[in-house]
Amino acid sequence: MKTLLSLFCLVTYLTCALSANGWPVSLDMACNKALSAVACSFEFTNNANEDLYVLKRNTPLEGLNSQFISVSLDGRPLEYEGIIIHRLPPTKDEFVLLKAGESISASVQITDIFSIDTDGLYTVQYSRPLQYLSVNEMSAMSIGKLRELVVRESVHIHLERTRLLAKPKEQKVEIDYTVYIESCTAASFSNGDRNNSGTLDSHKLLCAGLDKVIGEVGNDNHYREWFGAWTSSRGATVKNTYTLARNGIAGKSLTYYNNGPLCKSNWIAYTYKSYTQTVVYLCDLFYGYPTACRGASYTKEGTLVHEWVHAFAKRDDVVYGADNCRNLAKTKPDDAIRNAASYEFYYCTGQ
Repeated sequence: MKTLLSLFCLVTYLTCALSANGWPVSLDMACNKALSAVACSFEFTNNANEDLYVLKRNTPLEGLNSQFISVSLDGRPLEYEGIIIHRLPPTKDEFVLLKAGESISASVQITDIFSIDTDGLYTVQYSRPLQYLSVNEMSAMSIGKLRELVVRESVHIHLERTRLLAKPKEQKVEIDYTVYIESCTAASFSNGDRNNSGTLDSHKLLCAGLDKVIGEVGNDNHYREWFGAWTSSRGATVKNTYTLARNGIAGKSLTYYNNGPLCKSNWIAYTYKSYTQTVVYLCDLFYGYPTACRGASYTKEGTLVHEWVHAFAKRDDVVYGADNCRNLAKTKPDDAIRNAASYEFYYCTGQ
């Protein structure tokens, strides 16, 4: 295997980093500053001797729908201000065929998801594994057995006059009406009525349900099923995550937005990590789910736990679906305690 080669050049407003390695798919990144934005380009190249199907999800190939990069200033990380999506496991239409020797590229404006407002040296680090399948694996629909490639590419860029850069735009939400819930919080609804009473019924279950789960987190089979090997540190993280969600639900003004404007067919709901308005955007799939938890099935109650864990505890999306969450717990317990869906299924299978 070839060793990783890193070439680095730095000029005012512009840096580039190129790499070559022995992995099946390699990535070249470059970033530059325009008048009011910082744009980064990503080129994926198939270095294998066979065609591959690359998953677009959690990459720039699907746009700014996930945190596939991290940005830091002089070693201090910036907060991601983009979308976090609760969706079903991937389907065939989310892959792109990358033939042997060919490349595919995408460009995004990272100032749409990070607030860059201080002059200095920034590092843009690719932070998501790249997932792919062979042609035979795709033909057999082995989507649950994705191969994973850790990408370690970064770009350094020196930025000046950052006050001129655009900032991430917050979705403005008009509140239709607010419903007060005894002993928990007030839930507001926006964009009309789409069985709001059903959403409200699920919401009313959350505070008591979270209290129950917080009291039960411990070194037992239920914990290990969803979060893997027990350590006191991991257990404390899990309990604290539920506590942050519980306190946020009880102490914040919450809004449910029907038919979120960004929704796609396999999305359940989405939210943002950093916006001042605490909003969960609901998608078509959500409305067809049962109100209350039903084990490891998708439900409205479980979905709301998933979203508020995102919003208040900053949990990520590593994998989706109960089977994938169980496998993550067995193989990567540290990733399991970062994964919002693991909290959803642990919560619901404990009710």
